[in-house]
Amino acid sequence: MSAVLERPVERIEAWRSVPPQDVAPLLGEVPAGLRLDRVHFPSRRPVQLTYAATLRSGETRTLFAEDCGTGTMLHASEVAASLRKSRHGQRAGLTRAAILADEVLGLVWRQPGLDERLSGLRLLYDAEGARRVVAELTGCDPGQVTVDLVAHRLGKRAVLRIGTGQGDLYARLSVVKGGEGGGRLARHAALWRALGPDAALRIPQPLGASPDLGVALFSALPGQPAAFGRNGAEAIARALETLRGLGVEDLPKHGGSDEAKLLEEWLGRCRVYLPDLAERLETPVAKACDALARSDTEFVLCHRDLHEKQILLAGGVAGILDFDTLSRAHPALDPGNLLAHLCLAGVDERPLRAALDLRGIGLWRSAALLRLAMIRAFTSAPAAAVRRLIDEAAA
Repeated sequence: MSAVLERPVERIEAWRSVPPQDVAPLLGEVPAGLRLDRVHFPSRRPVQLTYAATLRSGETRTLFAEDCGTGTMLHASEVAASLRKSRHGQRAGLTRAAILADEVLGLVWRQPGLDERLSGLRLLYDAEGARRVVAELTGCDPGQVTVDLVAHRLGKRAVLRIGTGQGDLYARLSVVKGGEGGGRLARHAALWRALGPDAALRIPQPLGASPDLGVALFSALPGQPAAFGRNGAEAIARALETLRGLGVEDLPKHGGSDEAKLLEEWLGRCRVYLPDLAERLETPVAKACDALARSDTEFVLCHRDLHEKQILLAGGVAGILDFDTLSRAHPALDPGNLLAHLCLAGVDERPLRAALDLRGIGLWRSAALLRLAMIRAFTSAPAAAVRRLIDEAAA
């Protein structure tokens, strides 16, 4: 059946059950496994799918796909033509295995590191160009550098690690059009200035920006991945308390009604693609949205996308990464979101719960759990894992 004629409930099953041999041209082998890890719903672009392919060596590789229906060949050729343009500087990444049109499934596949909306990715293929950017922004020629892709969200952002003889630097890439990256860097810089050298919270030092490329350069944040025992939990609680107490101005507000809107958007997608799950979620989501709408009583500084992988510990002090969504929001938003992610990861929440002393954490944890359940429902996650998150939200 043609991809554009399939009902949404059939389409999502097609996304989840892509035969591994279909992506062999991208990987040079048939992977041992292919897992759908995330689905994004851009407002003006095709649905975006992120897959994890497990190679025979045990290595995991990320692949992107866009659901283009019957327009796969046209979309693939347009993407390739755009990436060849000099202003994008990604021609070097366009190998034969870089982009693949699958007319049967209606998907256009691509390798990470290729993105016509992120001109800064040219640095991934031009180490000398990266060296010049570092020299311009730091005032010091770093000498020979290496450039690696750390993270990539198609059409939105990416992170490059630039290795120098003096240590690693990190370039955060954003879409040039609209200037969003400049606003986020300004907010991060204001946060950096507000934190003293002895603060209980560390963040990466902003080193400068190249607006024409959508590049913001940061120092590396020292530390090791957070452990959530008593000592780590207390350090994280102190860091969040420090963040809430800072007086950075000119930040967007994210209230309970905004959080409720996110839940309602995901529930709407479930109604289209996963109607049985949506029916089960109608009541808990409605209750959470009603409670969230009545919680707009206090606004403090919040990270707004905090999870366990963004926290590093060094010398009893917590460092936090990625302040792109820095906002003024309810004091319990960050703790609730972090606890929900710990639940998802199967990490013991009790030490962190004991270290936190805030009203409303239960509500925000429940809201985050419902959101995570709906996000995970669109992936290869087992149905039992999704049900567990829903049950936890109601506990």
